[in-house]
Amino acid sequence: MHEHGLIQRLLARALAEAERRGGRLRGVHVRLGALASATPEHFREDFEHVRAELSAGDVALHVEVAPERPAGVELVSIDVAGAAGPAG
Repeated sequence: MHEHGLIQRLLARALAEAERRGGRLRGVHVRLGALASATPEHFREDFEHVRAELSAGDVALHVEVAPERPAGVELVSIDVAGAAGPAG
């Protein structure tokens, strides 16, 4: 399943960045563009499965749908709790 692997990489990268910042990942903001193969609902469902697989805890998912953008899935920003310095 293409989306599943994409979400695994996206969430793993966000978790690693939160750790690098010295905090805990609290949220992930993504944008689904024209080339995204999943609906927002399907993306959320897959995200929940991956979040559980990676034992990521309580990470919120914020989805923006932007069909005018030519991209597929874009990681826009992350929310990090307890990090030193600016998050985003």
